[in-house]
Amino acid sequence: MTVINTTTEDIKVVGILGAGTIGASWTALFLAAGLEVDIYDPSDDVEEYVKDYVKNAWPSLSELGLVKDGASQGKMCFFKTPEAAVKRAQFIQERVPENLKMKHELFKRIEGYLQADAIVATSASGLLVKEMQKGWKNPNRFILGHPFNPPHLIPLVELLTNNKTDGGVLQEAEAFYAACGKVTIRVNKEVPAHVANRLQAALWREAIHLVNEGLLVDDVDKAV
Repeated sequence: MTVINTTTEDIKVVGILGAGTIGASWTALFLAAGLEVDIYDPSDDVEEYVKDYVKNAWPSLSELGLVKDGASQGKMCFFKTPEAAVKRAQFIQERVPENLKMKHELFKRIEGYLQADAIVATSASGLLVKEMQKGWKNPNRFILGHPFNPPHLIPLVELLTNNKTDGGVLQEAEAFYAACGKVTIRVNKEVPAHVANRLQAALWREAIHLVNEGLLVDDVDKAV
């Protein structure tokens, strides 16, 4: 496999594909990290929505010390097509709906427009990487970069690659996310819902069981 070494200093522009709640939150975080962000979302009101989201998120990012010198809320551009939104980007964060066919169609559209060293990270929570890879001719720089909502506040990102991923891509992604203030874990074996969601689900099931057994909801909340 081809190895292309990208450093965090090489990443100046991030592409966002899908700018709903999670995509807008990613946008706020990347802008706070001093990056430029190129955004695609088919919604008619996407520009107004994302700008408002970033404006509201900025005070919290500043309080957490995540706004770097030179960072600006204005360093974002909106595009009518995903192809245009990825052309300049060295890192792409994808967050379109959890629909395998939709993701495959998107990947086929953008693949020929990506820079050779660009990394594409999907925020998918319920789909398997090996299934999403089928939307690529060459998935060597496609990875899972699964956040927790809202990504600009919750530090964790779950990373997953496999034997179709180029050497060094995982390490590049780890370094990039760390530079943006994130904490990453490696999901070394692909399982549905990854790691943290499964732990959350287990705790939720036990909490429901305890309430059904007669414990007060307020007491369970306090224990958690």
